[in-house]
Amino acid sequence: MKAIESNGTIKIYDSYLYRESIREIEGRVYDPEDKSWIIPLTQKNAYTVGLLGAELDEKLKELAKQEDDNDVLAEPITKPLIKGNLYAHQVKAYNFAL
Repeated sequence: MKAIESNGTIKIYDSYLYRESIREIEGRVYDPEDKSWIIPLTQKNAYTVGLLGAELDEKLKELAKQEDDNDVLAEPITKPLIKGNLYAHQVKAYNFAL
C-alpha cells in the first residue's frame, strides 16, 4: 500500500487488503478511474494510514510524525479495569482503541 499527498488530500493506492479499515475514515471517497482511495489531508489521517502500514511520501511522513509527537498522553482517557500502572505505549494504544 502506498500513500501520497495530492492537491490537499491523501491518495492511497494498492489498498485492497485494507479497504475495510479505510472505510472507517471519515470523508473517504473511492476513485474508480484512478483506483485509489482519497481521504482528507489531516495529521490524524496521515498517522492512521501510516499505522495501517502504508508507505508514506515525505510530506505525509512529516505530518504523521507531528501527530505521533502530539499524541502522547500521560493519562488514559478512562480508568482501565486493571490493577497496576500502564506504560506510555500502553496508554497510547488504550486511548487509540477508545
